[in-house]
Amino acid sequence: MPWLSWRLLFSRKTMFGGSAPLALLGLVLGVAALVASMAVMSGFENTLKTAMAEVSGHAQVVKRSRFPDDWKELEERIRKAEPTLVNTSRFVFIEAVLANKGQISGVLIQGVDTQRVNEVLNFKRRVLSGTDDLNVASDVPLALVGKNLAKKMNLNVGDTFRVVVPVADSVDPSKFQRRVGAFKVQGILDLGKHDWNERFILSDLKATQDLADIGDRYSGLLLKFQDVDHARDAAFNLSAVLGSPYWVRDWRDANENLFEAINVERPGIFFVVLVITIVAAFNVSATLFVNVVRRFKDIAILKTVGLSQKDIMKIFVCQGLFMGLVGIVLGFALGVGIAYLFEFMQGRLSLISGEVYRLENIELQIRFVDGVAICVATLVICLIATIAPARRGAKLEPVEGLRSE
Repeated sequence: MPWLSWRLLFSRKTMFGGSAPLALLGLVLGVAALVASMAVMSGFENTLKTAMAEVSGHAQVVKRSRFPDDWKELEERIRKAEPTLVNTSRFVFIEAVLANKGQISGVLIQGVDTQRVNEVLNFKRRVLSGTDDLNVASDVPLALVGKNLAKKMNLNVGDTFRVVVPVADSVDPSKFQRRVGAFKVQGILDLGKHDWNERFILSDLKATQDLADIGDRYSGLLLKFQDVDHARDAAFNLSAVLGSPYWVRDWRDANENLFEAINVERPGIFFVVLVITIVAAFNVSATLFVNVVRRFKDIAILKTVGLSQKDIMKIFVCQGLFMGLVGIVLGFALGVGIAYLFEFMQGRLSLISGEVYRLENIELQIRFVDGVAICVATLVICLIATIAPARRGAKLEPVEGLRSE
């Protein structure tokens, strides 16, 4: 039956004439639109997830007040509660004002333990120029700068810039003193998120502590687990184990609203774009109806030689499924091509607004589950579309078909 269906479908009378090419084109465009839209949604989620995990760690244990304690003891408590812990790195956040060549900008300086940070975070693949190595000997503390901040402040690798940090007066806490520090640009990074690229500076923990005049105090620990998707469960567990004065958050917490929006919008966009495939399925059904009418004689002959109504129905159902399969293959090829074209052009034409979407570039991703959903939905729609014309052809009487000739 499949072989006969294929021969009858891909003949000059059926596929290469009438409305069949247009029906197939509509199906291809519907599948391509589904592939491209799901690739964008999945890519947005994966790009944001990767940026959060690589720049801020899988999770953070933040101290509600900075005070010196034995961080190795804290690390040991965390490791006992979560054996999947890979490594940790101390960090401290301070807000400052960067001044360079007559321009100023508010910045966020993150000081990290440079001996451990590469085992927790991943800046190596985000380097646009320079290097991510902060352990090089230098008279001036080295720093890594977000690309937009470097562009705005006209900073290049090797340049030295100054930052001003307000420090509370030890006598009168209501007053502040200014502390000025200098850093040397060791590397310029694409940190993945627009706001990070706008104001993020990474430097050595000791240099940052000295600038803020906080001694050996730190903000908390950056954590890396064996599996990034385990971070949420680990954060809940550590929060219960550590208690006060620690606050534990995972990579998803900082952008919970965006991830929730993706989860809500993904099925909505899928079904909206699926309408294109449904419309194309009506054209497939119309094409098969025409095929039934044009094949009256062939159907009559097949029934005369012994084929039952069920066999005839299988022939036309297989034709609809074959059109669905061809549409899926060509649609996936076109959809992947559109996705790669979008990924190639987004950086050159600024298709993604970082101020709106938080991301400036999306690494598109076609998930296996999305591909399966697209294939199943398309085949089911094509199968339903073939039922009516298949039943019409199956009910044809041999005498009626031969009379029509």
